[in-house]
Formats: sequence, structure tokens, C-alpha cells
Amino acid sequence: MTGRTMSSGGVQASYDLDFDLDGSSVAVRENLVDILERELLGPIHGPEEVLSFSPRAHYLVGLIAPVKLTGVSAAGEGEPNEREDVLEVRTDEMATSDTPGVPAPSADEDLADAEDDDAEDRAPKVGLMVPASMGLRFQVPTDLDSFRVTASWGTYASVETDEVTKAGRRVRHFRRTPVELTREIRLAELEPGVTLTVPLVDAVCLRIDRYDDPQFSRCLVEIALCNDRETPMPIPLSMWMFQTKLHVEANGAAVFLPVRDVLKQHWPEHDLEVRRLDLQYMNRLEFAIGRTCSVGWDAEPGARRASALWTTWLPVAETPQTRARPVEGAQLSMAALATMSPNDLRNALKPLVTGYGAWLDEQDAVSQRLPKHLRETADGVVWEARAAHKRLAGGVEHIASDPEALRCFQFMNQVMRDQRVASQVATLRASDPSMSIEAARAEVAGRGPAAASWRPFQLAFILMQLPALTDPTLAVRSADHLARVELLFFPTGGGKTEAYLGLAAYAFAIRRRQGVVESTDGPLDGRDGVAVLMRYTLRLLTSQQFQRATALMCAAELARRADEATWGSEPFRIGLWVGTGVSPKRFEEASEQLAKANEYGKAHNLTVLQVQRCPWCGTPISAAQVRADPTVRRVFVYCGDELGRCEFAKGGGVPEGLPILTVDEEIYRLTPAFVIATVDKFARLAREGEAGSLFGYVRRRCGRHGYVHPDYKACDGTRHNHNAANPYPARAPEKSVVCAVTRG
Repeated sequence: MTGRTMSSGGVQASYDLDFDLDGSSVAVRENLVDILERELLGPIHGPEEVLSFSPRAHYLVGLIAPVKLTGVSAAGEGEPNEREDVLEVRTDEMATSDTPGVPAPSADEDLADAEDDDAEDRAPKVGLMVPASMGLRFQVPTDLDSFRVTASWGTYASVETDEVTKAGRRVRHFRRTPVELTREIRLAELEPGVTLTVPLVDAVCLRIDRYDDPQFSRCLVEIALCNDRETPMPIPLSMWMFQTKLHVEANGAAVFLPVRDVLKQHWPEHDLEVRRLDLQYMNRLEFAIGRTCSVGWDAEPGARRASALWTTWLPVAETPQTRARPVEGAQLSMAALATMSPNDLRNALKPLVTGYGAWLDEQDAVSQRLPKHLRETADGVVWEARAAHKRLAGGVEHIASDPEALRCFQFMNQVMRDQRVASQVATLRASDPSMSIEAARAEVAGRGPAAASWRPFQLAFILMQLPALTDPTLAVRSADHLARVELLFFPTGGGKTEAYLGLAAYAFAIRRRQGVVESTDGPLDGRDGVAVLMRYTLRLLTSQQFQRATALMCAAELARRADEATWGSEPFRIGLWVGTGVSPKRFEEASEQLAKANEYGKAHNLTVLQVQRCPWCGTPISAAQVRADPTVRRVFVYCGDELGRCEFAKGGGVPEGLPILTVDEEIYRLTPAFVIATVDKFARLAREGEAGSLFGYVRRRCGRHGYVHPDYKACDGTRHNHNAANPYPARAPEKSVVCAVTRG
């Protein structure tokens, strides 16, 4: 909490927080919004604040300028820096133009265009203008008698203080004067098509227009707060209006109509998406539209009229947290689903299917009560949801009747359960470094099934996709006109990534079990290669997702090692395929980074290390746990647990350590099952021949280096043997891999 203090010149040096810090995120959020509003809009220190700096230089929004510049005054001929209460002097043609408005300062136009730009490529030389008005428009019934408009703003004047500069001049500060004026406006006094001017003070006024809509017995009213002052350059500070605001109400009555109410009025619309959005948000109403600014309103929950409107320069909207509601009787425990028999699985998942069907029946009944112009769209939405319901039921039957699908579904639940537990263990140990691995695992186990359970929408989404993941020839996956992209839409933090990771785990398993399958493009080999490619735009987001997905790959690799006969001999790995500035491109680059990190003890430039803690147990990882092996041209990353209690530590159960690849070269050669990439890498595909291996285009495989591309100079896979090098045996060139195209 900050107390308000005064400097020797009477200027507030700090200000109070409006909301007590009680340790909640709500208090932090509200104070943050309040601070942003004070700093950007003002006033920082209250309605009669005194500032040591010019408000024109600090407050970025909420001000309106005089309507017109009339030339350069004699006061502007002196040195501009001597007058802190005026805007900088301009000498270009815009300064003396008789056109309305004040030119906004802009960047040097000479730098905006390159010298060799063609004329049609250059930006238009059109100056921006600072607005001289602001306002809003709204709708009211034609039988409304009157409404009240309150206009408020602040003006600042330069005042001398007792402080003196080194040059012997008085220091000037800036004092705010609040202005608030209210006017009663009778609707009968507004003539349609004629602007009514309501004087306020000096040359500041309200301009009000009315437009009637007799078909619906309503009228549209537009109100603007206008700064009609005319001033020469430089503009005195007192001519600017700061923190401008309009507030409109009608004695507290709810008289303000929605801008667009699709429930009450039919707007012909040919765009299917817009019609569906209208249906979805028919109860999310707007009651006003801002002019130069935004607006807010006061309306009771569920009401279709508002009782007050106001302008705002910094609009705020609160997004409520979305939680998936539980489904009574559905089995959502990952551990339980990993061991169920087909019949038990049908019974455990039946409530998901019946519950969704019952909800659809409710929505169907709601659609029948809608107006005719909305009912057709609603019926189409319900019909598509019925199709999704059938797919959900088909997904349950698929895993219950297909032994391989059941095996892979169980694998998915097993590894998802293990990664959920491991992620919670890592989080606990990150927050409490003194906690042992055993203690963290015991605490997570004490949480019971809640520690590793699906949310209903996650499991339902997965079940809908399983038949197509199992059979690549299904029409919904491969047909030209029926194939579609399935999008899971849920607010941030709702669990989308968890659902995608579950589908990834199933894809790993079903590919390994099916092996080579025939297709029109030739044999598709699922025993190796990239199964999942996740593309992101923001590199920071990619790194976060990479750490989350690595825990899944750790779980999948441990499950594979426990049953190689079922899941194959090729390790499950994950690759981070991003720009060179984030991860190394070649083994030599990674090796050099590691050598410098070990020599100088600094790991901040060790981009080959993309995880700071072991995703399996939460132990910190440093450069000491990274090893570069030139024999196989690999960079191995191990857990930092020196006692080897973690399976991915040195001496643990996994010789390779964490199943992570962050060097482009390794990703191309070893084709990890899971690749997280950024969009900029795709732009280089035409120049990166080696990247073709990620999409299944491979011809030769070296037993030591993996898939070898003709452009790869370190190993051509044909002309020489690899001699034995501890612990690696000698390797001879392998035969060509014919049509071994991996399937995505």
C-alpha cells in the first residue's frame, strides 16, 4: 500500500492503491487496471492534482484538441523549450492550414519508405489528426420524455512554484481543474436530421442528432462532446480537454435499447457463420457505440435494456472462467480406464454418451421456442451436434470391439496418467526444493483419482477421433469432400492441451501396432517417423508446450521399454524444431555451446538445453547434465538427480536420458515421434532438403546416425563403415530403404 506524499513544490510523488492487497489475484488485477488507467488516462493523483510534468507528454488517451489552428502566434516565435505549457511549434503547411483539426506528431516520413520503393508501394502521405470531439450513439423508444447528459473533463494550467532552476528561472508545474456540467435533453426538442448544439462553457458544446425508426418505434441519438475552440500555434495547454467523458441516464429507468437485438428483429444474413454467431450470442447485447472512444453501460443480468451509458477510453471486459461440468456416473480416472475390459469400458463411458444426448434434447426444446428466423439456424446446429453424438457413441463402441484399439486406448490412459503424476511431482519439487522425489510422489498419490482424471469434454473429444486415427482410409479423414479438421475450442487454461496430448499418445500406439499399411501412395510405415507435428507462432509458447509434452514422451518411453515386444524397439522422442536463435542447427554449434558453458560456468546461452528442470521428477538441470557425443553426433540431456533415483538421470533406467532432441540435425536424422515447431521453420522447407525426413521422405538409414540425406556430409551411409567406438559397435552401410514413407 502506498501513501500519498507531497514534494516541496506541492506535487504528489506517489499515490494510494484503491484496492486493499488481501493476497488475492482479484485485488492485484483491480489495482493493475486502476494504475493503467491513471497512468494512461489520468488523473494520477485525483481531480485537483498538481503535476511536475506536462500532461500532454504523459497522458496518451482521453484528450481532445481544439477544432482548428489559425496560424502561428507571436508567442510561438521564441524558443519552444522555454514554454512547457504549449505544444511544440510546427512550421510546415499543416500548421497554418485553415482545415479543421490538429495534426498528430508522426514519425519521420522520409524513413517510412525505402528509396527504391515503387510509387504504388509507398504509404500515402496523409497526416493523422488529433480528434476534436468524442461521444456515443444509442437507441431509445420514441415515447421517452427526456434523458440527462453529464459531460466531464479536466483542464490544466501552468503555475509557478517556489523552486528555481540552475538558470535562475521559476519551476512551473501543472494544476488540474475538474469540469462537470449536466444538461437535460428533451427528446421532443430533437428534430430528425437537424443537429442541436447545446453550449457548455466557452466554445465547448454538445452536438446532438436524432434519426427515427418508426417501424420499431425507436430513435437513434448521437451525442458528441466538441472542443470548438480555435487557437494559433503553439497551442496553449489550457485549450486541451483531458479525461473527457459523457454519461447518459434517464432518472435510473431502463430505457436504452440494444444496438442490435437478433431475438426481436430479423436481419437478413447470407453468411452461415454470422447467423450462427448471432444465435450463439443473442443474449450478449450492446447498448451503445462509441465515437472516437469506447462505451460502457449498466444493465441488470438478463435484461434487454440498459439504465445508464457512458464513454470510456480504456474499455474493460471480464471473461468468466469456464469449467466443464461433471457427468454423473462416468468413469474419468485414467488409471481405471487403462485396465478395464471391453464390457466394463462400455458401462463406464455410457454416461458420457447418454448425458450428451440428454443435453441435446434440452437444446432441441429450446430451439423450438426461438423466433422463426433463428429456428432454422438452431435446427442446423442441433443436427450437427446429433452427428457428433453418433460419433461419440461410435468411438466408445470402437475401442470396446476392436482389440488393437482397446490396447492403444489403454496405453494412452497409462502414459497420460503417468505424465500427469510426474508433472505434479515436478511442480511440487519446484515450489519446495527440499522435498524428495518419494515425498512428492506420495503427496500426489494421496490426492486419489483426482490427480489423474479426464475432464468430460477432453475424453469425449478423444473418443470421437479414435476411429479415424485407427483407420486412415475413413472418409472423414481421407475423402476429398468429407475430410475435415477437428478443432477443440475452449478458453485458456481449460485443458485443450491435455486432450491433444491424449490423442498424440493414441497415435503413437496405433502406428506402432499397425506397422506397415498399404495406401495409394505406397506402403506407409508407422513403426518410425513423426506421428504428431504441432506448429506454433510464438516461440515462448512453443517452449512452454515443449516442456509439457516432454513429460508425456518420458511416460511413453518408459512404457515402451517395459514392453518392447508390443511397442517396438525405436525410442519415443520429442523434438523442438524452431529458429536458430532458440535452438542449435548443427551438432558442432551445440557442442561449442556446451564447451563454453562448462568452461565459463554460464548456461544462459546454452540453447540446446530447453528444460530447466526434469519433467519427470522436477530436479534442476544444468550444463553438467548435458553431454555431446561426437561418435553418434548426439546431444544427451539427463536429469540432475545425482543419486540416479530418476529413470532419466545418469545411471537411471534410460541410457539416453531424457527423450529430447533440440538440434535440427538430430531431428532430421532421428525423426522423433513428436515434433513441436514454429511457423518460420516451414518457410525454409524448400531450402532444407534434410527436413523431408519429417514428412516421411527417406531413402537410407545408418545404424549409427539414423536417416541419412544426400545433403548430410557427416555420413553418406554408403561409402564407408563405422568402426567400433565404445560403447558403440561397428556399423556397416545399410541397404536403401524403399518407399519407407512414414504416415502422419
